[in-house]
Amino acid sequence: MFNLFFEKRNFAPNLLKKIIHMNCPRCKTRLKNKTIVEPNDKFEIETCPTCEGYWFDKSELNILENISEPVLFEWRMLCTKYDQLTPLNCPSCGDHPMMKKAEHPRDEKVVIDYCEHCEGTWLDGGELDAIQKENWSITIFNLLKKLK
Repeated sequence: MFNLFFEKRNFAPNLLKKIIHMNCPRCKTRLKNKTIVEPNDKFEIETCPTCEGYWFDKSELNILENISEPVLFEWRMLCTKYDQLTPLNCPSCGDHPMMKKAEHPRDEKVVIDYCEHCEGTWLDGGELDAIQKENWSITIFNLLKKLK
């Protein structure tokens, strides 16, 4: 009945998601919407006010993970390995399937959680910063490598 109501009115999936509130897969707190504005894009992600994690719908993380911020010293504030490896359920899918785990290609210490069904991604607090911040020496090395 619920799905039929929304299907007949042609609601976009993202709009439907905003109507139905999601809870944090880590601490179960209700997620809050946060608008991200980039030079060529604007979208909403969900954040947890308690554990500072982020939920990204399909392909939203791709936009942010390509941004790198060179820093002199890189301080990572990541969850413990135990917390990173704790199984989490998808907050977006109705049946809350178990998400898969994977190391992020830019930072092997970041373990992301992703849902194979909706293709959303969960980052624990501190993981987005760890992906985006890069030591100056690595930045220079990567630039020189691209110039060759």
